[in-house]
Amino acid sequence: MSVVLFKVEVNRLKGEPINNRETEDQQLWKQLPQTEGEERAELLIELAQQAIYRSSGSEALALAEEAHEIYKAMGARASSVAMANAITGIGYSLKELNRVDEATKALDGAIDLLRESGHPFMVDTLRTKASWHGEQGNWNAALECYSEAARINEVDGYRDFLARDLFNIANCNHHLGNWEQVITFALRAREIFKEEKMVFEISWCDLNIADSHAELGDGDAAILWGRRANDIGTLRKDHEMMCKSSYVMARGHILLGKYDEAERLLNDAQGLVAGSSDWTQVKKVEKALISVYRSTGRESDADEAERRLGTLQEIVE
Repeated sequence: MSVVLFKVEVNRLKGEPINNRETEDQQLWKQLPQTEGEERAELLIELAQQAIYRSSGSEALALAEEAHEIYKAMGARASSVAMANAITGIGYSLKELNRVDEATKALDGAIDLLRESGHPFMVDTLRTKASWHGEQGNWNAALECYSEAARINEVDGYRDFLARDLFNIANCNHHLGNWEQVITFALRAREIFKEEKMVFEISWCDLNIADSHAELGDGDAAILWGRRANDIGTLRKDHEMMCKSSYVMARGHILLGKYDEAERLLNDAQGLVAGSSDWTQVKKVEKALISVYRSTGRESDADEAERRLGTLQEIVE
């Protein structure tokens, strides 16, 4: 039996009709008593994948751990890729159980084995680990993983994957407040995305660059890059991009003291975000409007906006 890598298989399962998955699950359980050794381990991994799809983390963990024990008992006869696959299954199972710290540590073992064997799936496992760190707010750890993935892709020549890694590095730096680094890596990612005509990805690079310039106090650059992101958002009717780019352009105008234009853009952003549940963005827009009201002497408008914002914050924070 050939090793089916855990993450790829999980993603495939999530796109299949439920009846097909249930049938496959039943067939695998029927086969299991007649198997042993490597064949049994691979069936256990497939069953663990099915359990993950059903959000049965405890069952998946037991199955993946049994597969891991089989491979350990095989010693040198077990391939490092198969062993890594079982460990990855354990990691996904722990993640399903919200034991994220243990899950990321489990992936370390899989990554080490895949690195030793030179298997290309190691990079994808690094990205998985990075995304899990990001979900926990461990942005330095996520940055380390994405940086290693980027170094590997620079050597191997997978340009589209390199661009995504560079963008993720920029995103980690954004969360860490390293604004110059955001600009550096977003520009590198943008260059490759442009070669590949990846318009959507470029708009997010432009937005991050604009936001970083705003944080650095460069209003003109914030407006320039924000307008580029807004152009793409408008062409694609992407309300999220239109909202966030309008907001960052407004920040640029505030830095330049152009409050009328800032208010117009913030009102646009307010209308775009109103139908969403993106409360973080709602709060950002309201706070910027309050700043404009205060700066233009409209204290009653500012007080009313602060009252509305307080009502929201009481609920969502």
